[in-house]
Amino acid sequence: MKTLEYLDATKARLGLPSDYALAKRLEVTKETVSQLRSGKMQISDAMARKISEILGVSPIEVLIAKNAEKAKDPEIQAGWNALLEKISKGFELLLSGAGPRGIRRSTC
Repeated sequence: MKTLEYLDATKARLGLPSDYALAKRLEVTKETVSQLRSGKMQISDAMARKISEILGVSPIEVLIAKNAEKAKDPEIQAGWNALLEKISKGFELLLSGAGPRGIRRSTC
């Protein structure tokens, strides 16, 4: 479940000791974090943006992962996961050409 990975990674990145501290940092209630962990609730768009900023990943990645989890149909879920993989590879490719001042341009 990707939601748990995002919550745990956010908590670790910020060095937070508890889900209560995580909830405060994400500006939600402890109950919201509990419901996210249990699968009773999905990450909101605003929370996806906050998590992506903290983790330094694209908000699109978090939103696609959210939609993949939400999908009930295995084919739709597979489609979301395939899109997530493509986008992740695309961002990796872009970043591999980036230097300290941004993306390097080809001299061709």
